[in-house]
Amino acid sequence: MFKNSVIALTTAALLVGAAAPAFADSFDSDLALARLQEQGINATAAEEWGDLVRAFVVTPEGRLVMQFYSTDTLSPVSL
Repeated sequence: MFKNSVIALTTAALLVGAAAPAFADSFDSDLALARLQEQGINATAAEEWGDLVRAFVVTPEGRLVMQFYSTDTLSPVSL
């Protein structure tokens, strides 16, 4: 019985470990939004847009504009 429990726990741990990289590559819009705001960007929303991050940003004049950023560094990208 003890041997079966150890095998089951080991198998479960291996399955969770194998699934972890898939979660690590998923886009987290809340995290991207927080990172943009930490950089001083007045973003109200962020979403994955192909290989980029599309953010909705309020300008100093109060206009809402769409801006694009690199997914990895969140540096501005010109299209």
